[in-house]
Amino acid sequence: MIVQLAFGLFGAAMMVPVVLAAFSDPRLFALSLRLVGVVVLMGWLVVRWSSRRKWVRWCAVAFEVVLVGSHLVLAVVDEEFGWVMLVHPATLLPLAIVVGLLTPAAARWLDR
Repeated sequence: MIVQLAFGLFGAAMMVPVVLAAFSDPRLFALSLRLVGVVVLMGWLVVRWSSRRKWVRWCAVAFEVVLVGSHLVLAVVDEEFGWVMLVHPATLLPLAIVVGLLTPAAARWLDR
């Protein structure tokens, strides 16, 4: 998740010109709000990770599932859905995190 957060922060920094132009187009503004919301929520989860509580694990699993789902829904809406989209890093990285969080070792580590 820290790698995702780093890429999200990098993406947010690259989107600064878009955010400045976003006030003229509501669709661009909504897209930039989605990016900022994802980065903020992911940062909050990463900060809470050290508490090792059960709810942090399930929030992370839910967050990653929503992230994959929103990526695939946007691909379908933009008519770009295909086999390439299924092996895209924006699909594979969250799925790998979900699989890792659902292992018994992760359950033991995050069960306080």
